[in-house]
Amino acid sequence: MSRYLTPSKIGLLALIKVYTDGVVPSSATIAVLSFLSSHIVPLAARSAAQDCGSSSGGSSISIEQLQSATIPYPSAIPGRTVWDLALKNLWSINSLDTLHIFFDGLGSLLEKSSGESHASNEDFTSTKPQSMQLSRNSPFGAFIRRSQLEFTKTQFHDAIRLWKNLISYRAPTLAFWKRRNPAADLYSFDSNLDKASSGGNGDFTGIVYSGLVGGKPKDVSDSTQDMETLCVYQIARMERRFASKSFHM
Repeated sequence: MSRYLTPSKIGLLALIKVYTDGVVPSSATIAVLSFLSSHIVPLAARSAAQDCGSSSGGSSISIEQLQSATIPYPSAIPGRTVWDLALKNLWSINSLDTLHIFFDGLGSLLEKSSGESHASNEDFTSTKPQSMQLSRNSPFGAFIRRSQLEFTKTQFHDAIRLWKNLISYRAPTLAFWKRRNPAADLYSFDSNLDKASSGGNGDFTGIVYSGLVGGKPKDVSDSTQDMETLCVYQIARMERRFASKSFHM
């Protein structure tokens, strides 16, 4: 079990990137931000779980939940919904190398620190970023920084496990992705597979991705942080109920 990072957190990060790209119209902004907040901000997540009668209130969400929350809203790009753009960000992670690039690039979504701002002021050739940037101390900014830090501390075998879990997590969206990208196929989840196939190494896929290609997507477990959040939430509910009964007695 991962300590913090899970494929669903990567899904949330992909949606945050869509928001910072400035392609979420004002009519969908509240819905998108509410969805993100309910799975990132601890108190909001607990309230959402209580209202929905869910047994979990953390950032663990299924790919179907992410789709249902974003597909009703058109984006600022004609013919594309917010879900289309979030899915594009997920499928752009098509190798272990691009997974590292994805996390390395998250820093561009944040405002620069005081030291970085001072350095950029001295560089007159620097250009203003076209996308919006989040405060480093905001809930979304803290979530991004925590995710970056945890991935930096992730050991190689844990990074491999996270990558394979991401493949399973987004596998149910392959049919939808193929409708938007006709060139996509069963092996599009890893850009290295075409190169391996052309080299005549037919066993490469079976060795590296045994059970992931063409099989039923496996369940992706929560992180230990998700489980701790769930336990704290359930204990808090029990304490409130006990305190309420004691008051009436």
